Amino acid sequence: MTTTTPLALLASLLVGTAAQAQVPAPPPGSGPPSPPATVAGAKDPEALALVKRMSDRLKAARTFTAKGRTSLEGAVAGGLLATFYNDFETSVRRPDGLAARRSGDLPEFRFAYDGKTMTILVPGKKMWATTDAPATLDAMLVAAGEKGDLDMPFDELLVADPYAAITKGLTDAVRAGPATIRGKKVDHVVLSSASLRVEYWIDPGTALPARSLVTYLDHPLQPHFVVEFSDWKLDQKLPGSTFALPRPAGATQVDFREAAGTYR
Repeated sequence: MTTTTPLALLASLLVGTAAQAQVPAPPPGSGPPSPPATVAGAKDPEALALVKRMSDRLKAARTFTAKGRTSLEGAVAGGLLATFYNDFETSVRRPDGLAARRSGDLPEFRFAYDGKTMTILVPGKKMWATTDAPATLDAMLVAAGEKGDLDMPFDELLVADPYAAITKGLTDAVRAGPATIRGKKVDHVVLSSASLRVEYWIDPGTALPARSLVTYLDHPLQPHFVVEFSDWKLDQKLPGSTFALPRPAGATQVDFREAAGTYR
């Protein structure tokens, strides 16, 4: 499974997480993390079928938008974990468009990709940055990491083949049973790899995720990143301006990596 953070870009990103960048550093003196306990792998076909249906729904969508709320555990004074809440909006156009916005406890952060460039705006610091980008969303996600150490939240849902991304390195998949979110019945699936445990709560009516949760098993504190999805809209026409982020008056152009660093 890929790390989602973002972006959860998006996701997703701006939505909440750069999974790798936002995982808190181990507290002083903690030493190297102990490997997670291993158990016999089990891959429930019913759990995988639910994940496949969700993945295929997103894979087939030429565009999609979503809103929601994220919660991210990060280290504060003394090495303790604190939880930070953020709202997000994200728009995806396959194969070459992404726009995301995060606001809340962490600094407001905006990101846009149009198939040619990727651009960041940090309104609170009046910072704006742009750089060349590859022609596809999958390649851009890699380039964002290389050029800015930027990991997108729930990036596994953004790529061309979500199911392959989600199941890469998978050791366990189980159906935890029915659950209820905001009065609605959903299917709860738990997936695990050597370093991550990822849970999805999937709406059986739409096959779309209502919630996702990532636990970083290879970190001593095992922090969590949670995304509550809402207002999914698929295959709507999105104007080109959705994926543009022009430099606003008063903003200073900075290096892309410098702007990306504010996402931590």
